[in-house]
Amino acid sequence: MDNQIGNPMDKINCSGKGGFCYCLKHLILAILAICLIIYVSLLAKNAWRSYDYIGKTPDVVDRITVTGEGKVTAVPDVAIISLGIISEGASVSVATKDNTDKMNKIIDAIKNQFKIDPQDITTSNYNVSPKYDWSNNTQRIMGYMVSQSVSVKVRDFNKTGDLLGQATALGANNVSGPQFTIDDPEKFRSQARALAITSAKAKAKVLADQVGIKLGRIVNFTEGGANNIVPMYGYAAGLGAAEIKAVPSPVIESGSQDVVVDVSIGYEIR
Repeated sequence: MDNQIGNPMDKINCSGKGGFCYCLKHLILAILAICLIIYVSLLAKNAWRSYDYIGKTPDVVDRITVTGEGKVTAVPDVAIISLGIISEGASVSVATKDNTDKMNKIIDAIKNQFKIDPQDITTSNYNVSPKYDWSNNTQRIMGYMVSQSVSVKVRDFNKTGDLLGQATALGANNVSGPQFTIDDPEKFRSQARALAITSAKAKAKVLADQVGIKLGRIVNFTEGGANNIVPMYGYAAGLGAAEIKAVPSPVIESGSQDVVVDVSIGYEIR
């Protein structure tokens, strides 16, 4: 007995209109026709959109941009003072010792007498350079100059004037400041930003009503602006020892600062 098992597909009828292959062929043709219709529709849609944008830039078409400004007036909470000493000597060691001894006394007074946090005291400059004598068309080193500066943040403004007076009395002869600033300006910038955004949105609404358009979603946002800076005042710069001792402690007024933020908001036009 022949027990061979043939391929079941061999028994499928592929002839005639009712055959399997005939139905499969028509199914494939129908799918291809549907795909062709979809493809042609997409081409037509893209062609229409291209026609609609002729002469226009798609990135900026049908958009409007408005600006707004927010301003918050804040009282500075930090006064930054630069205390410097310039020392001269016949040798580097002599100039360095004079400079170091004076600066150490100033820093000790800042920490102990005026209770300034050490984290608010920063050495901002230290320099050693020779002094030359150019007489008789020759170059000769006649000594050395050592300069050192520290930057001090004073948070109690009542101490500022006395600190300046004491520093100069202890030998500081290159002093500048105070420069008043805000230690954490971001909270004021946040308030100013909110005011600027409110201003810009109100301006956009008024403009839309005036020109007869409808505003869509926000598509762009930029921010700028800066604080008004209170200038630094020079104090006892370049004075001699006798002049420094005669300088009284100044009266310091911190005033106020305007924290300003400008924003730009872009809208789609519906």
